[in-house]
Amino acid sequence: LGITIGNPQAPNTIIKVCNPYCGPCAKAHPKLEEIIKHNDNINLRVIFTAKNNEHDHGAPVVKHLLAVAANGDHAKTQQALDDWYLAPKKDYELFAAKYPMNGELKQQDEKIEAMRSWCDETEITHTPTLFVNGYRLPENYDIEELRYIL
Repeated sequence: LGITIGNPQAPNTIIKVCNPYCGPCAKAHPKLEEIIKHNDNINLRVIFTAKNNEHDHGAPVVKHLLAVAANGDHAKTQQALDDWYLAPKKDYELFAAKYPMNGELKQQDEKIEAMRSWCDETEITHTPTLFVNGYRLPENYDIEELRYIL
């Protein structure tokens, strides 16, 4: 599920459940990338809460990010995530123009439905929600503390 960043064979996994329009998710993004960048024994999996319907304005963004990741270029995937989450204003049209697709967005429907199902089963109530090696990180932990834990 989702997008994997870092070493996919790493013994430790951080799961970040997020929404593409979530401010706290955007703030968490560079902190987690910094941890991954300096630690080969951690991989980050990004799972989105989007719903696969026209009423969820985050769905097109998620489909686009998943389509970029599906091409297998990890550097481009990381750049696309940075371009989205670090942008001062979230503008999907501008983002989509930078990463043109030809039909790949429609191929992401099942992935979005699988992530949404996982989020429902896991009772995700807010974003970002973090899991470390399968355990939900308590809310009183700061993301930056993960570098000392792992």
